[in-house]
Amino acid sequence: MAKPAFLTNTKRTRTDDTKRAYLKGGFVLLARARKKMSGPGDVIDAFRVLFGDTDLVYRPASTRLYEQQVKAVIARKLSDGELSQERAISGFADIKALLIARRGPCPKRTSRGKLKSPTYAEFRKIVEDFARRSRLPGGLDRTDTILAMMIKVGPYVALRPCEWLYATMTGHNLNVVNAKSGNGRALGELRAICLGRLPQIVPLVSHLIGQIQLLFIEADSDWRKVLGRLGERLARVCARIEIRRWSLYTTRHVAIANWKRAGLTDAEIAALAGHSSTRTARQHYAGGRHGWTAEFASARPDPDLVAAIVAHNGVTVAPVSATSEAVSVVSADAVVPAEASTLPATIPHRVIVAEKQYERVPIVTIIEDEVGLTPTRIDATWEADEAEAPTFGMG
Repeated sequence: MAKPAFLTNTKRTRTDDTKRAYLKGGFVLLARARKKMSGPGDVIDAFRVLFGDTDLVYRPASTRLYEQQVKAVIARKLSDGELSQERAISGFADIKALLIARRGPCPKRTSRGKLKSPTYAEFRKIVEDFARRSRLPGGLDRTDTILAMMIKVGPYVALRPCEWLYATMTGHNLNVVNAKSGNGRALGELRAICLGRLPQIVPLVSHLIGQIQLLFIEADSDWRKVLGRLGERLARVCARIEIRRWSLYTTRHVAIANWKRAGLTDAEIAALAGHSSTRTARQHYAGGRHGWTAEFASARPDPDLVAAIVAHNGVTVAPVSATSEAVSVVSADAVVPAEASTLPATIPHRVIVAEKQYERVPIVTIIEDEVGLTPTRIDATWEADEAEAPTFGMG
């Protein structure tokens, strides 16, 4: 029997693009190192000078990246005959030791300062801004239209921004090419997100994918350029409405927080997010206390992928919710107390029972006519006001 698509590429890999990126980054480091040198020397000497500076402090992740970049440059110089085998081996060992010695805590940078706890109020302000501008003469251009839709659907599906380019829809399933499938970070190249409980989102997601393809063509097939343009537009919106700065990644954080708060298991969250490890979402993403309403946690993963993640992580006992709240796994036919809300799990034979209720928050429908949406028309409508909004029920 053929393996499912998500199990066809589970070995640790290093693509040619990654190798080229390491080599390019290594030569950038080498240029910086040579500027610090006061005399002649080979690449080993240059890197020793660069990383021998005791005033430098790097995060462990940075030192691991620099190690691979240095290794790529040394390998190239060895291949070109500029270094002997012995010099390359001993020199790399010395540089690796210097990099380890440079590890330590350092101030947060922009890349690590991404907003991980966006509020529903901020979300609503962004939505209202797009709605207001859509009614102005000329409406929204394609970039703003795409950005508005990404903000709308992001809290439901948690795609990485770069994953939208190759995403497709099959019925109610959103098919995603995992952006981080190499080096064992995801169980294969693909994951499927079932939107069967979110029929109002399906046409919007399909339209978003089509518009992204058009914008990609308009940007001369430069995806980095597209993401940069979208990110800049979003930053302007946040500045204009005076809220904390959202990034394109922010909706991924809130989606994972929604799943945690709704009581999905760690394996279910990993399957939806494109992780192979159940620890990733727990350690690096917003906690369940930052989640919004149950409606935002209605997406479901492929049950076969969930089972594979459970096996991959060696889980042999009943899972605990990612929010560390008390949960239990019971038969779907069991009588559930009226005061406990339930969320049917991906695997049909069980439901997860959470023992916590949440505050009432209004639900948002951003697109008034999602099927007939054009690049210049987006309206915001509210299904319920604050007083009548549904609770965070899990039924």
